[in-house]
Amino acid sequence: MRGKMRGASLLLMVMASCQSASWAQKGSPVMADRERERRSFAQNLVKAINAAEVDYRKKHDVYANWDTLIGIGDFSSNGTRWAPADFPTVAHALYGSGAEIVPGWRLRLHLSNGEKAYDLLLEDVTDPKCSYTVFSDERGFIRQGKSIDCPL
Repeated sequence: MRGKMRGASLLLMVMASCQSASWAQKGSPVMADRERERRSFAQNLVKAINAAEVDYRKKHDVYANWDTLIGIGDFSSNGTRWAPADFPTVAHALYGSGAEIVPGWRLRLHLSNGEKAYDLLLEDVTDPKCSYTVFSDERGFIRQGKSIDCPL
């Protein structure tokens, strides 16, 4: 009888822990695949820009603005060679010098300290409420953020 009671108690504990895990999952927001892909694109595009900047700095001892990167062909309507190998959508995107460097993404690339430093922000213009943005600088760290009025 005691063995059955212990077994039943163990079964109840397992069921309760599974239920609580289920409740935690239901409360967690799930990012849509499209949004995850857009964010991944932005993060990988910033990696590509950082790689192009490092290369330019090696050759010229200063960083380049976006018009220069476009002008030398690092980013063009044919794509970029700086894209991570496992992310072909960045490699084959149609880059331009307009307000949106690729459809839906606006770049701010500012040079400072005699062109020895840069700050870049890549902002999702299709997200006016939360303004998802990917940030980086000459150190190569990549960060992401959104408006403080949006849920985490």
